[in-house]
Amino acid sequence: MSGYSSRRRGFFYYFKWVVFLSSVACGWYYAPHIWLKFHQIDAEAIISSSKMKNKKFSGTVQEVKSSEISAYLLEEHSVPIVSMNFDFTNAGSAHEADEKQGLTDILTKILLDGAGRYDAVAFKDICEEYGIKIGFNSGVDEISGYLHFPKQNMEMALKMLDLVLQKPRFDEEFITLRKQQLKTAVKMSLENPQAILADKFSEFIFAGHPYSRTQAEMLETIDDIGKQDMIDFMQTHLSRENLIIGIAGDVSVEETEDILQRIFTKLPKKYQGEKMSEINIEFGGREYNVEKDTAQAMTVFATKGTYRNSVDFYPLYIANYVFGGSGLNSRISQIIREKEGLTYGIYTTLTESDAVAMIQGSYSATADNFKKARKLLLSEWQKIATQGITEEELQQAKDSLISSFNLRFASISNIASMLTAMQKYKIGRDFLEKRNDYIKTVTLQEVNAAAKKYFSVTPDFVNIGIKTEEKQ
Repeated sequence: MSGYSSRRRGFFYYFKWVVFLSSVACGWYYAPHIWLKFHQIDAEAIISSSKMKNKKFSGTVQEVKSSEISAYLLEEHSVPIVSMNFDFTNAGSAHEADEKQGLTDILTKILLDGAGRYDAVAFKDICEEYGIKIGFNSGVDEISGYLHFPKQNMEMALKMLDLVLQKPRFDEEFITLRKQQLKTAVKMSLENPQAILADKFSEFIFAGHPYSRTQAEMLETIDDIGKQDMIDFMQTHLSRENLIIGIAGDVSVEETEDILQRIFTKLPKKYQGEKMSEINIEFGGREYNVEKDTAQAMTVFATKGTYRNSVDFYPLYIANYVFGGSGLNSRISQIIREKEGLTYGIYTTLTESDAVAMIQGSYSATADNFKKARKLLLSEWQKIATQGITEEELQQAKDSLISSFNLRFASISNIASMLTAMQKYKIGRDFLEKRNDYIKTVTLQEVNAAAKKYFSVTPDFVNIGIKTEEKQ
């Protein structure tokens, strides 16, 4: 390997100089830009090749405030990298108008298609040259964003994010491009059985609520979205009032205060949208079958869960971990996959959105095995509700959940993301210090009480690929 690496390095070394000298002959103006392109700073590469790769972080999370804007901060000065995550709550796709579905998806992509005096190409080039990573994502409940950069390039990083939030270009050519890309992606998705199943699950489980919107509905409204719609949405939904910020890395309290002041005080002060109403779903064994031939039958199932700040959360978290949340070691995976060979994979997880918390799961199987797997799943579902878990299972779950927690601190960006989640779920600034204690102190009695409370309700099922004569 060392010989191969040396040869590769030699080739690119001389190639780099050929390009550089050629650029000098063409003019001094272009030379620095070409040189920088070969010397881009890649923040992720710095992390992966440094001592931070396997580092387990520790430290106290601080709350920093500036001009009524607050952020959670975890200082980590071992590597000169800074990462910031921010969420605009109550601003996701569920908050789009019925006639403008797809708006947040287009908005979060076009924000990076140029800002201020930089067109899309220039904006991308600047970010690459300075090792700046900016991104946005649209979820159902929120629009989230991130900014990662080497500490030495903080000034340029803040400048670029400020331009994105305050002076997005919204060039018509990119609006047209992004709309076409979204329509193409939706059309392709509508041919995918898993995407169809997800659509029908939302439509059936969340009937009458914004969560029930489907991709087919969105396809009908994409063409009606324009520049002014995105400007208006930013003004009404991206505000200081519904903003959550997490910052981690080589940054001080004073520098964090400056970031908050420079970037976020320019946002509208008040949120002008509507907060999401909760859904009261009467779970209890309902079923919906999607009529479509597929290679394998698939199902998504769900029943009522609980929120992160509930006293039931950690007992249910452990019960679900034993039942279907621990991968191949879970009860249902061992019985349905390993022992009976009825599926390649089956799982359950706790999900939480602004409107509902659920225990949700999924599996796929051949038509012949689907009903057998379903029968075993419901048998184990009833078993954990009536018998709970054992002391041995409880201890194994605790050991695994505690030992794996530090893996979440694998990067500065992961930490920044956790800091925003801690605020969103209202689980306390001391969560990182106390989380393992929350796991340790859960008793067998509490776990089994939670299992009885939540697994006693039969889940609702949405299936695809079950032939008519095989319906249950």
